[in-house]
Amino acid sequence: MDELAQEPEEWLTVEVSADTSSFLAGIERFRAAVMLVMHPDLEALDADLNVLWGQA
Repeated sequence: MDELAQEPEEWLTVEVSADTSSFLAGIERFRAAVMLVMHPDLEALDADLNVLWGQA
């Protein structure tokens, strides 16, 4: 253990890179999904289905 502490060049390093356009596209898909789920017609349908399946 002491040997690794004395030799920093042996330490594990992690490099992370992200494609900004892919990240923004993912955020847009997430936003669209959230807005779709919150649509009043879908909320009413969900309530009707809960009653139908006895989960109300």
